[in-house]
This record gives sequence, C-alpha cells and structure tokens, in this order.
Amino acid sequence: MNAAQIHLALNHFPIAGTMLALVVLVWGFLVKKDQIKIVGITLMIISALAGIVVAQTGDGAEEIVEHKPLVTKNLIHQHEEAADTAMIAIQITAVLGIAWLIMYRLKKNHLEKIFALMLVTNLASAVLVADAAHKGGQIRHDEIRKDIVGNSAGNGEKENEENEEKK
Repeated sequence: MNAAQIHLALNHFPIAGTMLALVVLVWGFLVKKDQIKIVGITLMIISALAGIVVAQTGDGAEEIVEHKPLVTKNLIHQHEEAADTAMIAIQITAVLGIAWLIMYRLKKNHLEKIFALMLVTNLASAVLVADAAHKGGQIRHDEIRKDIVGNSAGNGEKENEENEEKK
C-alpha cells in the first residue's frame, strides 16, 4: 500500500468517529450516564489517534496526486490547512477527554466543567473535520467543485489554472 491508499483508507475514521463521538457524548450528557460518556470519550481518543496516522500520510498522498489532471496546488493547500486546524481541535478534545477520564477515576471535582468544554471542542472538531473532508474530496472529485460544475473536464482544468494564476 502506498501513502495515498493508507490516507484514503483511514481518513474516514477521524471524520465519522468525531461525529459519532459527539452524538454519544451529548447522549451521555442528557441521560447523565458516565458509562455512555466514557464510550464517547473513547471514540474521540480513537478518532484522534487515527487522525495522527491520516495526517502523517498526507504528504505522501500529495506527492502521488499533485500532478494528476484537475488537481491543483491550491486545492491541496486548502485541504492541508483545513486538516491541520481540524487536527488541533481533535487533539485538544482528546486531551480534555483523557483529563476527564483521569479525574473521573480519581473522583476529582470539576468533571462537569471539563465535560462541557470537551463538548464544545468536539462540536468545533466535527465542523472543522467536515470542512477538511469536503476540501479533501474536491482534490480528486471534480464533480463537487464549484469551478468546474457544468463545464467539461478540459474547460474546468483551464478555468482552474486561471483561478490559480489570479491568486
């Protein structure tokens, strides 16, 4: 397997995991069940770990696709920037989750405050990871790109090159 294959195979884990973790964490919050919260935190930590692998394979994937038709450095750069921001949010959420788990185990105070903060960062993570995923999808899926919708592949490529020259 090359870097692009690994990147594509694993990139759905931090996306789906972050969103599923948010649902489970909100559910745990609403029903006030610590066991459900622990499941949500575990999902978030697994998503963060998968995100590290996905991020590490990004440069290798870039090298493989950067010279393909309709792939532009601008699209790759936008995805990379969005993914970096999403990864920061996911990692912060995971660290808060680990802190909550440690404090829960030690029967410490302020669990509600840490959990509330983690919920907010998880929501931000879900939004940011969705944006990064959309931008990543645009790299090879020209059917979702605004600059080529309604154009033939050749016209889209020309328009794409013109847009890059303007920037």
